[in-house]
Amino acid sequence: MKFPKPLKIGATIGIVAPASAGDSDILEKGRCFLEEHGYRVVIHPQCYQRIGQLAGTDEARASALMDMFRDPAIDAIMCARGGNGSIRLLDKLDYPLITQNPKPFIGYSDITLFLQAISKNCDFVTYHGPMLASFGRDFDPRTADDFFAHIESERGLSTLAVPDVDVLVSGKAEGVLVGGNMTLLQNMVGTPYDWSGRDAILFLEDVDEVLYRIDRTLQHFRLAGKFRNVNAVIFGDMIDVPDGETSHMREGERPYGRNIRQILKDNLPPDIPVCMNFPCGHGKYITTLPIGASVKLTLDKDGAVLTPS
Repeated sequence: MKFPKPLKIGATIGIVAPASAGDSDILEKGRCFLEEHGYRVVIHPQCYQRIGQLAGTDEARASALMDMFRDPAIDAIMCARGGNGSIRLLDKLDYPLITQNPKPFIGYSDITLFLQAISKNCDFVTYHGPMLASFGRDFDPRTADDFFAHIESERGLSTLAVPDVDVLVSGKAEGVLVGGNMTLLQNMVGTPYDWSGRDAILFLEDVDEVLYRIDRTLQHFRLAGKFRNVNAVIFGDMIDVPDGETSHMREGERPYGRNIRQILKDNLPPDIPVCMNFPCGHGKYITTLPIGASVKLTLDKDGAVLTPS
């Protein structure tokens, strides 16, 4: 798996919105932040289109994304925000053209679909990390520190040490980094863009999911063989996880009866390193992870350390 060319101060970051439409004020704040760091930012006009929840028609969103890969003046591509609608574009992209124009491509949440599809079909590393809207809101400074350290590194990944994780099973592992939003990864199962956990360090995150649906998704992955021969699992900091039948608990409703720690133990192989509350989700601290890169993971009493392999 190849790494796209690392960025240098003064490079141009192109912004597209292949999923939901963004808030113009938030995007402008994000633009200012990147420019203050020394980058030039070009926001595609498509980012301001709106068709219902989406940032324009499927054709407009796909075309904007391809514009950014096609344009030699654009050095990296960052998504404006996530939301929904990415799955509608997976079979509308020109993967041979993307392969010929490898660039850092960055996003998370709904953008998980593109990260996996591009790394699989185009043979270069993509980045699960903050989006322009992330830098337009209140964020943990470590989000920016990790982001710039990784995309400016020749190796695509600086050593990442995270002490504030919950280690369920300690140990060391090595493998290809695979993962992203759990629900979106489930949506890819059985499609031409499906993923494999074999010999991988798998990371999963989600937001606003009730406990029983998290369990159901992980049971699906287990039954589909996604955890077979996986080398380690990193579980993100799950945000807004209620314990009810819906995200709005009703009076008298019984709890599911199992917490996330128990659900993970129910579904994951017992002999691999596992941690939870890793900052790869929807919290204020969103680290950057290179999908498709070979990495080493150490989990012990001091937390998690991720290094290039």
